[in-house]
Amino acid sequence: MTDTTSRPIGFWPSGIFTRANRAKPSAPPTAVPLEIRTALFRQHGSASQAYSATFQGGLQHFGDERGFLAYKAVGSTALVLSDPLAPLQNISDLISRFLQRYPDTGFWYVSRPVAYILGDRGFFVNAMGPDTWIDLTSYNFNGPKKKPLREAVNRMVKRGFVTRECTLDEIGIDKVKAVSDAWRQRRTIRHGEVCFLNRPLVLAEEPEIRRFFTFDRDGKLVAFGFFEPVYEGGKLIGYTSQHNRHLPEADTMVHFAIKRVAIEAFQKEGLKVVHLGLSPFADVAFEEFGFHTHGMTREYFKWAYKSWLFNRFFYACKGLEAHKRVYRGLQAQNFYCFNTLPSLPRVLKMARACNII
Repeated sequence: MTDTTSRPIGFWPSGIFTRANRAKPSAPPTAVPLEIRTALFRQHGSASQAYSATFQGGLQHFGDERGFLAYKAVGSTALVLSDPLAPLQNISDLISRFLQRYPDTGFWYVSRPVAYILGDRGFFVNAMGPDTWIDLTSYNFNGPKKKPLREAVNRMVKRGFVTRECTLDEIGIDKVKAVSDAWRQRRTIRHGEVCFLNRPLVLAEEPEIRRFFTFDRDGKLVAFGFFEPVYEGGKLIGYTSQHNRHLPEADTMVHFAIKRVAIEAFQKEGLKVVHLGLSPFADVAFEEFGFHTHGMTREYFKWAYKSWLFNRFFYACKGLEAHKRVYRGLQAQNFYCFNTLPSLPRVLKMARACNII
């Protein structure tokens, strides 16, 4: 199949960039200091990957005290992670300044408002999968559709499993690492941590990360779940579930039990939201952006979601989507926006940035 499509409506002033006319990026900018990133995160860190965009190792940051974005350069292409952390009125100018330095850019995992800003600049805009989230102010575990969540807790109780919140120092980093290493040996990606779209696991104490651990009846650690903070207007409003791992022999329902314990703890604290994360490439037959949508890229994403080969050997898209569906939470679509053809090499660059290939 040939990677072709109609041009989108509207154009970035210098035109949609192709292999023939794109410019090489200039030298990387000076990093945005951590204290500035942290301050902006506390004001504008409401996206599920805002903490990752702020603190993930291996990312570069462009901007200043008015706002910043996180990115990774792969060859001549800059891959931006999540929404820029800035007031909405500053985002367009921030993007303009970044494109002057990196004219070949793809924005991954961005919200609808940012996708509209990019679409107006002539970017192609493709749905890349919904983020599932729970409204803690009204959520409960009642009803027939949430029966698996109740059963998970009942099974853990009957088997003598206990879940509690602890620090890494209380558990011992070696024990946590042993669970993580054993879990990875059963994953499609065994050679290292998935990164970029996910923040790699950090086995060190980090401020504001919440950690829940499950132990069997003998007190052995069998599973854990780590949660990253979400901020808005200087106030902590909730968490993102980022890492969930268990021993291969452990009951796979243990993660439902861990999340229930965490959700109920956050509700008692008066928080508003728990993000369960992205369901990659699910529900991407999305036409909201009309001619801005790149048809071939949509087909790539649909194939990745449906393909047994991709799910078995690259990334378990269907399994992730099925797990999140059990919670019956709310969903918001996320988008991939790009301005340079052909599309496939840039999608492969994202997979490389994620350590998938």
